Amino acid sequence: MSGASARTRAATPDVETSKERIHAAALRLLARYGYEGVSLQMIADDVGLHKSSLFHHYRGKLELASEVCLAAMERVLEHIEPLAHDDPPHRETFLAVIDACLDHFAAEPEAARLLLTLLVAPEDSEFNLPVGRDDVEHPVIRLFTILGSWLERARNKGVTRKLSIRQTIPNLMGIVLMQPAVASGLGDLTGRDAFAPRQRALRKAEVHALLESLFASTS
Repeated sequence: MSGASARTRAATPDVETSKERIHAAALRLLARYGYEGVSLQMIADDVGLHKSSLFHHYRGKLELASEVCLAAMERVLEHIEPLAHDDPPHRETFLAVIDACLDHFAAEPEAARLLLTLLVAPEDSEFNLPVGRDDVEHPVIRLFTILGSWLERARNKGVTRKLSIRQTIPNLMGIVLMQPAVASGLGDLTGRDAFAPRQRALRKAEVHALLESLFASTS
């Protein structure tokens, strides 16, 4: 191995660690202040870097924010993936995936807030991830494809009622994202830690009860 190759390999973990720190800071600040309220200087200060150092990784704030959002979506897709292989579809698999997503956003409420903001951003907003229907590898397209395909199979097999898939997917996203996105501002109303183990269990039970309306009656 050449000296140059050794230096490159040795430097790679540091580069990855630096990007992870930048991602974490950007996610935290974007979720708290919104895209317009965050500057690269704020992110650099939070990480403990000089602003110019960020330009070694990103051309600007939009590129960094987009990468952070895409990475957050990829982490969610890891929990959604079991639905892609659930054929024939099972109610238990669907509920287990929902539970995994609820746990995920309880651990990453800032990601829930950021993704919710992104999903409701107007089309002409700078902070918007344009998605083409042919971009099959885009996390949003993959999410809709996996969920939509499972719901269609479940509907055809009588696992769910004759639901509208186009309406059901946004409704599910709202159920999963809204509570962790707003929980930090509801402390005075709830009077307890919304993400404590007991509260997580109670929320899962409530969400399961809400989702009962999706499934076909077995009586």
